[in-house]
Amino acid sequence: MNILQKILASIFPPYKFSILRKEGSQLFLAIVDSLPDNFREVKEKSKIGYFQGFSDWKLFPNYKFVSKSYGGKRIAKLNKRGEDFKISGLQLFSIKNRRFEEVEILVQNGFVVGLKITNSDYRLDEFDLKNINNQDIMKSDFGFPKSKVDEFYDNLEDEIKSKLNYNDLIETEMNGKTYFEFYDLEDGNCFAVDKHLKVFSIIHDARPMVKAMPTSFKEMLTQLFNNEFDIEKHFDERYKASNK
Repeated sequence: MNILQKILASIFPPYKFSILRKEGSQLFLAIVDSLPDNFREVKEKSKIGYFQGFSDWKLFPNYKFVSKSYGGKRIAKLNKRGEDFKISGLQLFSIKNRRFEEVEILVQNGFVVGLKITNSDYRLDEFDLKNINNQDIMKSDFGFPKSKVDEFYDNLEDEIKSKLNYNDLIETEMNGKTYFEFYDLEDGNCFAVDKHLKVFSIIHDARPMVKAMPTSFKEMLTQLFNNEFDIEKHFDERYKASNK
């Protein structure tokens, strides 16, 4: 922050947090943008959404969690499950310490989720962003705990897996119940299953919004896989039932 910003920040706390978010975003994007071209997809995904800040991470205490919001975008569709790794070897020059500090980046499902900068308070004014060394970058495996989606998928029959795109699965909660979305109907609508593989139609403008379907998960996937399910007719039936 410059002197004027510091004065305003002391008077208006919301202004202070806004500036810190903006500066944190600059630091985060400068670090990711400095990665070599073979990390192009990671760099592009890091520009999606709105940076909220660096927060403490109980799961990995040596790292800061990169908090972001996505304004309703279904970024889970961009996930590449199992694409989990650590990027190390990056060096960022610290003006405060007068030396290069080591940087590590954690990537989960293809998205940057964690960051570690040695001897740092993760503040923009600590660093010379024009002085980043990326000559010794290394990529290594990194193990994250299994998510509910991963556990759900791992327990499915092979026949079901053959008709299901692993990366299409999205965990969601409604009214205290967990569902696994497996087919996107756009505009937030979808087909989903619960942990017992019971199939549901979730249409936000229909009533009820969540409706059980008289078909098995295997049958539903087979119909969708073979383009035998009439989605337009399904919407018509759901909306007609809402108006009764």
